[in-house]
Amino acid sequence: MSKRRSLSVQLFLDVLCSLLAGCAVFAVLAFLSGRILSETVYADAFAKRMSDQHFARLQAYVKREGITAENLRPLDVWCSQADQVYLSVYLEDRIIYETPVASGGELAAEENALVLEDPDCEYALTFSDRSTARAFLYYYAGDGYYYWSLVISGIGAFLVFSLCFITLVHRKMRYVQHLKSELDILAGGDLNHSVTIAGGGELADLAEGINQMRQSILAHQSAEEQARLANSQLVTAMSHDLRTPLTALLGYLELMERGKYQDPEQLSHFIRKSLDKTLQIKSMADKLFEYFFAYASEGEAAALEYTDADTLFRHLLEEYTFSLESQGFTVTIEAQELAGRVRVDMEMLQRAFDNVYSNLIKYAHRSTPIQLSCRKDDNRVYFCAVNGICASKEKKESTNLGLDTCRRILKCHGGKFSCREEGECFVVEISLPLIAGA
Repeated sequence: MSKRRSLSVQLFLDVLCSLLAGCAVFAVLAFLSGRILSETVYADAFAKRMSDQHFARLQAYVKREGITAENLRPLDVWCSQADQVYLSVYLEDRIIYETPVASGGELAAEENALVLEDPDCEYALTFSDRSTARAFLYYYAGDGYYYWSLVISGIGAFLVFSLCFITLVHRKMRYVQHLKSELDILAGGDLNHSVTIAGGGELADLAEGINQMRQSILAHQSAEEQARLANSQLVTAMSHDLRTPLTALLGYLELMERGKYQDPEQLSHFIRKSLDKTLQIKSMADKLFEYFFAYASEGEAAALEYTDADTLFRHLLEEYTFSLESQGFTVTIEAQELAGRVRVDMEMLQRAFDNVYSNLIKYAHRSTPIQLSCRKDDNRVYFCAVNGICASKEKKESTNLGLDTCRRILKCHGGKFSCREEGECFVVEISLPLIAGA
């Protein structure tokens, strides 16, 4: 998996790429403009053409002003008006005029030798008195075109830099805007809409975090909905199951209160029935309290402690075997040696096994032996109870609160609770993770 770059690193790389693109464009434009200038305004043909035009203007100026070889000072005015022109006038081999330094500037000083050696710059200048002299006129386009080419290249480079940077950043801004639109969807209540995760860096981490938060909220809402549904079903079931013993209890009490019994023996019968119904209602209330206790414990961390698995389950087998045999049941035991430890909350686990024991007392057929076994398999310890199903329907527990309580308690321990009917037998199985070692 490639390592994600941070947003700051990505922005730095975007700036660097844009800067490199701008520099490349600047170099290309500067090179091309230099080639164009060297073939146009800085070419010899262009300089010759401009020199010819300036000399024609000079010749016309000399005639118009009546300039002679003895009075060449008016040429200073013309040279000052002619930009980037160097002029020197020779009478035979003697120089009689040269462009002033103030007008020709560094051009006069640097190009003098070149002009004298260049026959293309030589002209025959005719004065107003018909005398002639040799004139060397050299035109230089100047550095202005070169500076302007650099300015244009710089502007082009800046535009390319801006365009590249805006394009690269716009991709991230477009993703940010997309995330905002998806957040608006989530804020509108559609939590099933998945947030798009694209690219890398902090923005992708942000999108992934939003997705995880969305999934967490959905899971929480689903759990709440299931809890509401379970509680609603529980209240409905309890109201139905409590109605029957309460109605019978009220009936017995009403008969006794009105004295509608034949003899003391029938009164004693009504009292026993009333007591049985009261105990039945109390048992259902106890189951309900245990269920809510186990349900509330799911959201809290259980006080789990390590204990020796063999010692724990042998103690449970001995305790429940003695209690069941004292109630008139026949019990068979099959226990393997359990080498290892289990991590349990003893109080909660005891409540789960008490529910199993209570169900055995209520629903197990006394003529069929109860089989209790304990074994180790695939790093788990399994406790199993098999009993015959009692044919009586009077004590049938329709709410299954005890079984639900056991499932929730074992879930807190990372274990499993299952129950099933196999023919005429009822099988309960409990499993817990087994940690190797003493």
